[in-house]
Amino acid sequence: MSTESKEMSIDEKKEHLSNLRLKRKDQITKLHTLNNKRNELRNVRDKKNLEAKTLFEEAKTSKERRDQINEEVQVRKQMRDILREDADKIGKRLVELGSQMKNVGVPRNKRVGDKIRKLERQLETTPFLTKEMEKSTLQQLEELSSEFERIEQFKDLRSEFREIQNKLRYMQTEIKTYHTSVTTMAQESQIHQEKMITSSKLARSTKEEADEIHAEIIAMSSSINAIRKELDGLTGEVKKLSNELGLEIQAARKARKVEAKRVIDRKMDAKAEEILSKYKEGNKLTLDEFKVLMERGLI
Repeated sequence: MSTESKEMSIDEKKEHLSNLRLKRKDQITKLHTLNNKRNELRNVRDKKNLEAKTLFEEAKTSKERRDQINEEVQVRKQMRDILREDADKIGKRLVELGSQMKNVGVPRNKRVGDKIRKLERQLETTPFLTKEMEKSTLQQLEELSSEFERIEQFKDLRSEFREIQNKLRYMQTEIKTYHTSVTTMAQESQIHQEKMITSSKLARSTKEEADEIHAEIIAMSSSINAIRKELDGLTGEVKKLSNELGLEIQAARKARKVEAKRVIDRKMDAKAEEILSKYKEGNKLTLDEFKVLMERGLI
């Protein structure tokens, strides 16, 4: 029993015990409220951590897809650039052929071969040719042969020109296809880049919120532990004071019973003395009065 409680009266102890119990009840209510709040915060924290994890995974997926697209873009750019270089070379050759065709000139007489064969048959089949006719025929043959060579040269140049022109058109189509795909994929890469940035930013922000809530949970846990410690002290104090008060109340009741009995005994002794005097004086006693004297041991 503490010195402070020893100095208190029973009523003061009752009041103090009541106050302690009220305080303990308030602390239990506060503890219950904090526990519920902490559990709510834990749920929010876990939800935000899961959300942040999902966002980080989305950002990672977007980054991986962006990198894959960028690698493919680089390959297609290289293919496009190689085709462009080849097309430039072919284009230069096309210009050269065009210049050569222009220098050779477009043939006007397309039946040079027939004329050459006709003149050759004429030389072979005409029995008598004058020197002037033979010379003129040979000169024509020479001119026609020169013209025939020019025609064949033009045909060769034109054939190569058309072949290269078709090839260049095909290459230009391929270059355009590569360029279009590069542009489209670059746009897709940019979309994934923006998704990655957005997801990463939101993930970091969500994770920061989760960390702030976690810090709040830790602080709340410290408060809960302090309340539990205080509750343990209050419970011990309530139990101790309750035991003390019970013993004191029991002792007080016992003392009151003893005192009440002492008062009754005094009254009974006084009454017995009166009856005894009456008996000694020769007066007749009632049965109850006789019993009183018997109980007090006076007869």
